[in-house]
Amino acid sequence: MIRAPALRGSEKSSEGRGRPLAILARPWVFAPIIGTLAGLSMAIRLFLPGPIGMADNGDGPSRMCGLNLVAHIPKGSVRWFKFLNPRYGYGPPSACNATNTYTSSEQLLMHIAKPLSHYWGYPGAFDLRALGLLFCIIVAFVFTVFAAALRGHLIVRLLICAALFVVVGDTAFAGYAISPYSELAGLVGILFVAAGAMHFGGGTRAKQGGLLLFTAGALLAVTSKTQAVTLIVPFAALLLVVRVPLSGLPLSRLHGRFAPRLLPAVAALLIAASGVFTMQTQMKAFEPINRTEMIFDGVLGHSSDPSQTAKDLGLPQHFVQYKGFDWWAAHAPERDPQFSEIANRMTYGNIATYLVEHPGVATSITLGGMDAFAAAHPDYLGSYPAWTGHPAGTLESRLTLFSDFARASGRALVPGLLALGVFGFFWYRRLRDNQRRAAFVAVMVCMIGVVAAQFASAVYGEAIEDTKHLVYGIFAGGLAIVLTAAAAFCCPPGAEQGPGSQNTPLEAPVPCTVAAIG
Repeated sequence: MIRAPALRGSEKSSEGRGRPLAILARPWVFAPIIGTLAGLSMAIRLFLPGPIGMADNGDGPSRMCGLNLVAHIPKGSVRWFKFLNPRYGYGPPSACNATNTYTSSEQLLMHIAKPLSHYWGYPGAFDLRALGLLFCIIVAFVFTVFAAALRGHLIVRLLICAALFVVVGDTAFAGYAISPYSELAGLVGILFVAAGAMHFGGGTRAKQGGLLLFTAGALLAVTSKTQAVTLIVPFAALLLVVRVPLSGLPLSRLHGRFAPRLLPAVAALLIAASGVFTMQTQMKAFEPINRTEMIFDGVLGHSSDPSQTAKDLGLPQHFVQYKGFDWWAAHAPERDPQFSEIANRMTYGNIATYLVEHPGVATSITLGGMDAFAAAHPDYLGSYPAWTGHPAGTLESRLTLFSDFARASGRALVPGLLALGVFGFFWYRRLRDNQRRAAFVAVMVCMIGVVAAQFASAVYGEAIEDTKHLVYGIFAGGLAIVLTAAAAFCCPPGAEQGPGSQNTPLEAPVPCTVAAIG
C-alpha cells in the first residue's frame, strides 16, 4: 500500500493558517458577518458623534399625521428647513384627518419603530431616531442577503460589499433614515428588490425566497409615494424573464411551461395593484399641484419666450408673471382670480404636446434634470438637531464618496447610466452558462430602469425639488454600478458545482449550465 508522505511542519502550519480563512469564505459564514458589520457601521455612521437626519421641508405633517403625531420644536430650533427635530408628540384630535394625511408605506416602518422608540428610551410619543435604528437592522438583513449571493475570492467579495455600503451609507441617502419623509420606505424597498433578485440565479429555495423579498420590496417602494408608481414598469419587466420553480409549495402539482412563471406573474399583478391603490389614496389636494408647477415653474421657467409659450399652452398673457413660481409661493398662480378659468389647461397632455412641439424647451428641462441628478443631495435641508451646536442649515458630510462621484460626473452621469443599462441588456442576452451572473445583470438592468422611470416622472412631471424627487433614481444608479462589479467579479463559472462547493442555506446545488432566468 502506498502511503502519502507526512506533512512537514511548515506545511501543517500553512494548512492551519488557511483553515479559518477558508471557513470565513463560505457564504453561510461570510454573509452574517457582513450583515452584522454593515448594521453596526450604519449605526456608527448615523449616530456618532451625534445623530444626523434631514430637516422638515413642510411635507412632514402630512406624513406624520398617519400616526397622529406632531413635531416637538425644542428651544433654539425652528420648524422648517434648518434643523432636524426628531421628537414627536401626540397632536390634538383635530390635527390630523384624511384630508391632510399622506398615505405611504413609510407608515408601516413608523408603526414598527414606534414601540422601539419607547424601548430604547427616547422621550415623547415617537422619536425619528428609532426609525434610524430600525434602518440599521434592515441594513444588516439586506447585506446578509446580498453577501449570501456572492461567490468568488473572499477579498473581492469584501470589496463589493464595501462598495455597496459606500452607496447605501452616502450622505445622499442615509439622512432619510431619520427624517419625516416617505423616501426611506422607497429606498428600503429598492434595496429589498436588488438583494432579492440577486438570488434568482440560485437554487429553487433561493429563487422562491428571492421572489418573496423582491415582491415585498417592490410593494414597499411603489406605495411609498405617488411619484414611485412608475417603478412598476422596471419591476414588472424583470419579473417577465424570471422563472421560479413551484417545488415544495402547495402548487407543486402544476406542470407545464407556464408553471415556473406563475409566481412571478402573481407578484407582478400584486405590484401593479399596489400602484392603483397608491393613486386612488392620493391626497386630493395634491392632484393639481404637480401639473401646475410643471407648467409655470418647469415649462415657462425654461422658455426663452414666455409670452409665446403662454399662448401655446392656452394661458392668458398676464399669467406670464407667474413664470418660475411654485404652488407654495406667496405670488403663486393658483391665487390668481382667473386661475379657475384655466385650471383645465393644467394637464400632462397639454405639457407633453408642448414639449414635443418645442424640443428646445424639452432639452433645457432635460439638462436641468441632469444637473439635479448629479447634485445627489439637496442643499437646503439641515442635517443636525439644534442641540448638537451646529449652525442652522449645516449639512453633514461623513460619507460622501458616491455623492462626490456623482457631482464630478455632472451631466454625463444620467446618459452614462443609461448606456450601462444598454450594455447590460446585451450582456444578459449573451449569458447562457452562468445563471448567477445572468441574475446579477438582470437586476442591474432593472436598476437602470428605475433610473429612467424616476428621471422621467420627476423631471417632466414635477419641476421642483428635483434632486430630492430623483433620490430613488440616484440610489438605483449607485446600486447598478455595484451590481455591475458583482456580476463581473463575483460569479465565477462552476461556482455552484463540484466537490467542495459551498451553497447558502437558501440554495440547492444547481448546475451553472441550467438557464435560470429568461
